[in-house]
Amino acid sequence: MKAAVLDAPKKISAKEVPMPTVTDNTVLLRVKACGICGSDMKFYNYGDRVKKFPHILGHEVAGEVVEVGKGAGKFSVGDRLAVANEIPCKSCPSCRRGFESVCDNILGVVGVSVNGGFAEYMLMNEDLVRQGPVNRMPDNISFEEGALAEPLGCVVNGLEFANMEEGKDVLVIGTGPIGCMAISLARILGASKITAADKNPMRLDMARAFGADHYIYAENEYISEAIGVTNGKGYDVVMSACSDISAHQNAIMASAKGGFVNLFGGVAKGLPDTVSFPSNFIHYRQSAIGGSFSQTKDHHGKALKYLASGMIKTKKIITHRFALDEIEMAMEAVQNAKGLKVMLIP
Repeated sequence: MKAAVLDAPKKISAKEVPMPTVTDNTVLLRVKACGICGSDMKFYNYGDRVKKFPHILGHEVAGEVVEVGKGAGKFSVGDRLAVANEIPCKSCPSCRRGFESVCDNILGVVGVSVNGGFAEYMLMNEDLVRQGPVNRMPDNISFEEGALAEPLGCVVNGLEFANMEEGKDVLVIGTGPIGCMAISLARILGASKITAADKNPMRLDMARAFGADHYIYAENEYISEAIGVTNGKGYDVVMSACSDISAHQNAIMASAKGGFVNLFGGVAKGLPDTVSFPSNFIHYRQSAIGGSFSQTKDHHGKALKYLASGMIKTKKIITHRFALDEIEMAMEAVQNAKGLKVMLIP
């Protein structure tokens, strides 16, 4: 089969690799679509979290089951599946408290510790089949839309953790695919005012399709302008949907009294990740700062329902499509933020 293989940081190419062998408790998926995530770019650029090379990335996966092992009867040939990434143990203290995405004894991560969806076929191992974030796709969504369930599931987790409720004012910093989906979902959940900010004017312009009330070019003292939108109150929910430390810093200062700041964007290993803020600003405003990571199977399932509803503008989110042979072009498109979601069609 053909796959896009990462041989070392910044060295990726399409090549022929052996077809995975199906054993008793595994499932073979014909990959129909796989999104390229900002996390994939950290793996690509720095080798972040990758256990060994060569490796096949890709955790925003949708495809069709073509072979089922004897012990994997929960799935059938022809099933249309959407697959996310973190495979929880379901028994550690974190899992028992509902935080499966940050499992203490993670069993595997699709596209990181096990080969992912940058390939024509992907083997779903026993752990992924038994208890991984895998859901059947609604009949009315395409494979490309199914692949979007992974990033959208992360947004579901992020907004739920930030206590998003009807009537709240929301600020989204960073209008890449995650930020645009956060705008869309916040609107669905009943946000009052939504402000979007980005320092990339092209992406900020693309984000206008997703329903925010105000769009702000993120330069100099843009947070003052953003707070002005709320007549000085600040935002009940702030999502810093990028990996920029200055964005995280500004997100904190934009929070309202009683607000929640989600530092959603992770920073690549080895890069500066320290944020400083005046503790009294948080103390006297009774604000909260948190972070959300990945998603659970439940968040992933909710994302599929939102996609099936037609309320998420998927055609606006997916801006580029590439074949496996074009993997270097695909990675370059993501690296240079030339659009929003880049999709591989193996």
